[in-house]
Amino acid sequence: MAQDDAPQTPFAKLYFSDEMISKYEPLVTAMELVNETEGKDEEVMRDYQVHLKKYQNFEWCSNWDGKKYDIVFYGVSGYTGYLMMEYLKRVALKKTPEPFTFAFSGRTPSKVQEMRDREFGGSKWEDTPVLQMSYDDIYSVIDLVKSAKVIVNVAGPYMLTQGEIMIDACVHMGVHYCDISGEVPWTRRIMELHKHAENAGVHIIPSAAAAGGFPDLGVWLMAKKMREEYGEEMRKAICYQSGGGASAGASGGTLATRSAMSTGGDEVRKMMADPFSMGGFVPDRDRWGVKYVNIEFGTGKVTNKNRSEDLDANMSKISEDKHLGIWRGPFVYSYFDTRVVRRSNMLFADLGNQPYGRNLNFMEYAMLPAEAMMQAQMAKGAGGGGGAPYEASAGTYKKGDLV
Repeated sequence: MAQDDAPQTPFAKLYFSDEMISKYEPLVTAMELVNETEGKDEEVMRDYQVHLKKYQNFEWCSNWDGKKYDIVFYGVSGYTGYLMMEYLKRVALKKTPEPFTFAFSGRTPSKVQEMRDREFGGSKWEDTPVLQMSYDDIYSVIDLVKSAKVIVNVAGPYMLTQGEIMIDACVHMGVHYCDISGEVPWTRRIMELHKHAENAGVHIIPSAAAAGGFPDLGVWLMAKKMREEYGEEMRKAICYQSGGGASAGASGGTLATRSAMSTGGDEVRKMMADPFSMGGFVPDRDRWGVKYVNIEFGTGKVTNKNRSEDLDANMSKISEDKHLGIWRGPFVYSYFDTRVVRRSNMLFADLGNQPYGRNLNFMEYAMLPAEAMMQAQMAKGAGGGGGAPYEASAGTYKKGDLV
């Protein structure tokens, strides 16, 4: 009954294994009786079907109390969890017109409870339920997923976790999922679940935040306006990121994520260096529409050539946008956000035949303050030593320095 024809996805590999099935003794006994009677005894078959159904809908091993929350927030004991609870308290719970139910969750409930008590103590949400889940405990994964309509996972670095087990469980149980990742290797890892989720009608949305999510929404809105008002597709989109003017350091979680990606080995570095690592490739063509190709020396392997306008090198320099008259430089998430937008462009084309643009070029930069560039130019003209930012226009930055 190990379901040889079932997709060998992460959760399925664990749950529909012989080892797991052996733990449900009534089903094992029923299977043995079916074999002994060669499936001819109707009562034996009925008993087998009852236990099989309990196994398939996880009844036999679940301690779920039957409560289903609109949203379960997982991994909320750290800094990102603090920000999320602050947003809930200050914005979502005050301004959302319709009420919604929610619970918090984490690997260590005591840490989650501590954060909850600090943020919601004395309010009507001070007793918000706290659920426990650990990836090495398949039963806790089942209970958590059964408790939610949507799971928001803020526990990173994602590429160092077994989060695909939770996502696959969501697909099996019809629960939607999103996270706030900014990691190319993580997104690549869960892409194998795309078709599985599509067939189940489940939405799996990684990078649904500042990294990936916001630039993608901006491009979507612009593409929508182009279609509705001009009947045209987008050919080029540029996103400029501007800071708030106050210096700030990265959180511990962000630093851990950067460390994980920078020490990921040659395969990870090669993946992150590919402008189309998440799909959405637009080949370079000559004026007759013939594709340019690269031919690998020694093997003869032929690959389509990237367009020069899509190369990451374009985002690694300090340069001037002649159209807008602004100066721009490398932005920390450029090498991630561009991949997300290109993948969305591909998915809109494949699933709805309505991409942002069939030949879309998307770039992202940090917008440099005009006054700073003016001061740099003035210092350069006066022969001072403060012209470094302006003089850096001829230089480049390594992607590893910006991850």
